Amino acid sequence: MQSPHASKRQNDDRKPLTSSILFPEILKRFTENPTAAGSLLGLFIFSILRRGKISDEWSLLFSARNKAPEVHHQAVPLLSQKAHKLPIVVIELEDRDLVKYITGGLTGLKGVSSGKIKIAGDVDLALRLEDTFVNAGGVEQTLEYLRRRQSKL
Repeated sequence: MQSPHASKRQNDDRKPLTSSILFPEILKRFTENPTAAGSLLGLFIFSILRRGKISDEWSLLFSARNKAPEVHHQAVPLLSQKAHKLPIVVIELEDRDLVKYITGGLTGLKGVSSGKIKIAGDVDLALRLEDTFVNAGGVEQTLEYLRRRQSKL
């Protein structure tokens, strides 16, 4: 006989990942307001986990000031000669924590100290990415987008 917890885990595995909803929306917001990227330069690779195992990977490449980032799914972008000099940050977190991270409910420092987020590379740059999400209106827009999406379900 299957336990009720096993059934819930199977249903969770079938649900779409939050990352597959949020990263395209992030691209849309930065495309609408490229100056929100400010002076942020770097390659941010997000390893998205589901129950501790990598389930998805997204990257944001901020290659020029005040320009929308390139967003790549399941691939790290090919870097030009100039872009090879950009710092690289790898951020690993559970899919269920992604919304909290983007909306500021789980800061990088809080996430690292609690073990919910792992950051490899320039930690200060990772913290600047959080500020960039806030400057782009990411907190309000992410929550509003998720509310609209949930009301359609």
